Amino acid sequence: MKILDSLVEMVRVVHGVSGKVARHDRDLAQQMKRASTSAALNGSEGIWAKAGKRRSRLEDAVNSARETLMALRIATACGYLAEGEAQNAAAEVDSVIRVLWVLAYRR
Repeated sequence: MKILDSLVEMVRVVHGVSGKVARHDRDLAQQMKRASTSAALNGSEGIWAKAGKRRSRLEDAVNSARETLMALRIATACGYLAEGEAQNAAAEVDSVIRVLWVLAYRR
């Protein structure tokens, strides 16, 4: 499934920029990594789950991805990441959010 590849790519990108964040704020970098990993793991679990658990896991994945977006925004606001770097990572996360949302709420 393409979304599984997208989830892995999102984690790769976020973990890549988290190294720069960690030089300034180790806690923020760790939270960013945990949130992106959680989004990927919950997203994968939700794709294969049945009925109510499916939506619940996909919603968890969306929320963790949104947390990742906020961590990227905070890192940029604090000057830990360049605007362009954060935007590239955020675009990757945002594309995953859109797909997960459709998977969670399609009828």
